[in-house]
Amino acid sequence: MAIKGWAAHAPAAAAPGVARALAHFVGQVLADAPTDVVPTLRALRDEQVEWARAVVENVVALHR
Repeated sequence: MAIKGWAAHAPAAAAPGVARALAHFVGQVLADAPTDVVPTLRALRDEQVEWARAVVENVVALHR
């Protein structure tokens, strides 16, 4: 709950800390080897960036 409160009260300042907390969690709990975490997180990030760009392009096209 501390992360949720932190993100709600100071979203700009919370983002780096939340990202570090998630990366640490994934590295310690979900990954077999911590070195596997970085490529996985980068792939997830890239997928989300592509998705976000597609959404923005669709919204912009609707407003033209």
